[in-house]
Amino acid sequence: MDIPSRYCFIFAYIFAIWLFLRAIYRTFTSEWLSTSSFFLKHTTYPHAFPRIPFVGTATRLKVLLASAYVITNTVLVTVVGVESRSDIGARATTMSIINLIPLLCGPRLSLMTEMLGISLRTSIRSHQWLGRTAVAEVLLHTIISLTGSQSFVWTGINASGVVASSAIGFILLFSFRVGRRLFYEWFLNLHLLLFITASIAIRRHVFSKKPAEIFLQIGIYLWLGMTTLHWLMFAFRNFAIGRPFAKAIATRLSNPYPSDKSLTEPSNVLQVDITVPRKWKVRASQHVFLSIPKLGVLVGLRGHPFMISCQKGLTISLLVKSRTGFTRQLDRYTNRELLAFIDGPYGIQHKFGDYGTVIMFATGIGIAGHIPYIKDLISGYNNCEVRTRRILLVWQINKESESRRRKIFLPLLISSQAKSSGSRVRWMISSIVIPDMCVCVI
Repeated sequence: MDIPSRYCFIFAYIFAIWLFLRAIYRTFTSEWLSTSSFFLKHTTYPHAFPRIPFVGTATRLKVLLASAYVITNTVLVTVVGVESRSDIGARATTMSIINLIPLLCGPRLSLMTEMLGISLRTSIRSHQWLGRTAVAEVLLHTIISLTGSQSFVWTGINASGVVASSAIGFILLFSFRVGRRLFYEWFLNLHLLLFITASIAIRRHVFSKKPAEIFLQIGIYLWLGMTTLHWLMFAFRNFAIGRPFAKAIATRLSNPYPSDKSLTEPSNVLQVDITVPRKWKVRASQHVFLSIPKLGVLVGLRGHPFMISCQKGLTISLLVKSRTGFTRQLDRYTNRELLAFIDGPYGIQHKFGDYGTVIMFATGIGIAGHIPYIKDLISGYNNCEVRTRRILLVWQINKESESRRRKIFLPLLISSQAKSSGSRVRWMISSIVIPDMCVCVI
């Protein structure tokens, strides 16, 4: 067994063991990754460096794992079992394809995240590091091929290599945070198109080259399997015999007190009520991908993620802030029943009931993710199931009028959900003691 094959085998072995342990924990207990406080205190929670603009931050554990991953790939490509520049180029090709295999986990990154039992942020960071490492190895292979002793000849195999390298390079170029935020709708469609182009070109470029071709086939089979599983779950969630398709109605959050003139301006926050064919128990921190064909082919058919704020029977509610693209189109179809499709739910619930005081921080529409947790804690308190006695919510607001609006809407949103469980809610919402922030204690 050569070096890349051993690397792939170890990678797959760790992945399989993780899935096996995850399945055991989900079968016998609801807890997952109950690590010691020493490990959490010294590796998982502390940040290795402060937050950097456009880069972010990382914990000590993430820095350690990322460094080990990059060093391992560097050593295997340039040192172990390598005798010439051509060997480095060939090894870089094989290693890049191996690193692409985990990226072929189906059309939804959230599905693999759910199966592994990790946070979505960790999954996204892993996706980025795997992709960047694969791009670096493709770039190394391209440089060695172009600067070798033999002149470059435009053959079918070489042309496919140029196409694959260009597509992967464009994926890296368009994946930077600035581009994703400015062109979110186009980024999703372009990312998928470039991935398909790169896969076809790589398949042509490594044809009959063992073991690179075998590793690529493994990735393709993984993609097909995860895609099939995803669409089966999608069909189960959206199609039920004898029941209509899901319907969505978007309404603007109106002013419950018209006499207050500071709240008369129109709200850009929508509440989207979706009546689904099948009922499921919504857990805190779960989100769904919403598709509404009426909003357009490129915009409406693409699933967009939104946090679930509450559930009443077959109806789930989402809080959506109108911005651009999908949400702006949705704002134009308020108070109309629209055909909708949902993908999910996804998300891992965190348990805060063991803490006497829970402190939450939210910015703007991010409050939607906190509402289910607040409801669960209130319900657990009344049923003597949690130790939590106080919830401190710090909510950053951009405008003072927005703050007054939220100070009215927040009790209504949570109190309406708490009534179904007989919860007793007592609010103490302070004035704006911090600039542009609304502080409330439950």
